[in-house]
Amino acid sequence: MMNLKKKITEKENLELVFAGKEPAWIPYHEDAFSFMLNVTLKREYNPSTGYYVDPFGVSFINTPDGGIPANTHSHVFELEDITRWRDIIPKIDLNQIDWETEAKRLRATMVKDGQMIDYYAGFVWDELHYMMGFENALLSLALEPEETGKALNAIADFWIDVMRHQCKYLKPEMITFMEHIATNKGLLMSPDTYREILKPIHKKMFDAVHELGAIPTMHVDGDISAIIEDIVEVGVKAIEPLQIYNDINLYKEKYGLIAIGGWDSFGRGNQADSTEEEVRDSVRLAMDTYGPGGRYIFWESGITPRFQEQGEYLADEARKYGSSFYQKR
Repeated sequence: MMNLKKKITEKENLELVFAGKEPAWIPYHEDAFSFMLNVTLKREYNPSTGYYVDPFGVSFINTPDGGIPANTHSHVFELEDITRWRDIIPKIDLNQIDWETEAKRLRATMVKDGQMIDYYAGFVWDELHYMMGFENALLSLALEPEETGKALNAIADFWIDVMRHQCKYLKPEMITFMEHIATNKGLLMSPDTYREILKPIHKKMFDAVHELGAIPTMHVDGDISAIIEDIVEVGVKAIEPLQIYNDINLYKEKYGLIAIGGWDSFGRGNQADSTEEEVRDSVRLAMDTYGPGGRYIFWESGITPRFQEQGEYLADEARKYGSSFYQKR
């Protein structure tokens, strides 16, 4: 298998996956992609508060497990009334940014040889609940659906505009929009609400990705089985991190989706007292379950950096077991 890895790159192996062919090895997400952020996704540090602030005015607290909106602690929201959403849409003159120079800098400093670029373009539902909190955002969907739809559309238009400017020169192979609209118990909203309000917005977003010639990818956690056909209809070709609450093999076979994920983040492989063998078993289980037939990329989304030793076992097993997976069968 090591000889195969010398003959083709991670990117070339990924291209086999996206073409629906059996790859030389199971790609490991951390090794296969170089990650790029939409330039406006960067949160600027405010030294007077100690918070990191995004373009919509939302303050975040950095924790070992990621950035958490400060309003989860303070309950002081940037947007209390959905009808006032126009007041907080970012006003950035994108024509003042030297996109070509920025793209060259990013490619020179952040892209590893032989990897595919995964460009994270933004989020719509997430930004709304960052601004309002989950309760207010869900209430707005129910009580002010028309105005909420307008706000979500405006957020989407902002991210799409930035994406078009930046990707004209960056030219990523994959573009991902992040939409955390589900938990392991199902959608945060009814399927009908999703179809009425969010689905047309997602169609617009992924149409723009198609226009740029990139692989349209949705980052969505949890059980999305109630709307899987809708997600396919808006043009999504890959889902990350496709979690075990879904019928992953059905999605691969029936819809031709690329599954990025498949690891049980709540299982024995991701606990404070997990043994090395339990961690390695969790990797092998994911690959054995979802690797056959291709269309699969392993990703341990949900692993916490608090368990550093377990993370090292996991990465080692992903590389070892995945490297010879298709040769052993």
